[in-house]
Amino acid sequence: MNAFVSVAVKVMAGSVRGVWPVLVLGLLVSCDRAPESPIPVSRLTPQQPCDVRQGCRAADDAVAVTVTFGAQARALQPFPLHIQVDGPQRVDSVTVAFSMPDMDMGANRYRLIAEASAGWHADITLPICMSGRTDWLADFELVVADRRLQMQVPFVLEK
Repeated sequence: MNAFVSVAVKVMAGSVRGVWPVLVLGLLVSCDRAPESPIPVSRLTPQQPCDVRQGCRAADDAVAVTVTFGAQARALQPFPLHIQVDGPQRVDSVTVAFSMPDMDMGANRYRLIAEASAGWHADITLPICMSGRTDWLADFELVVADRRLQMQVPFVLEK
């Protein structure tokens, strides 16, 4: 009986050793790439001139988006950001990520809160750039029914 158990353990150990490389390779391949997003992406381009204090508007055939910042958008001071979305489709979420061209300003990402009137808002606080720059990019993403809308809005903070 002991000989049978010993042979069975050796056979199982050999087959487990042969399985490990396959399992590890399978895990590496499955973790290698990000999952494809099933939701198509559409880029919206703001109409020019675009002044975030007056309202920047971008539209396609199905939706119009207007972005407005508060009158006193300054670094280290909270300022309101408002987005109005006009169109027949339901908006599921709105996010915005702020960055500065060629300058690492850290993670400045906000999820906007829905309002009753098809609007979205957030109070934004951006860091101060030690080099004195105030030029920023706001990258918006709206998930609208069956697609994602992306829009980039350049702006300058007041000093």
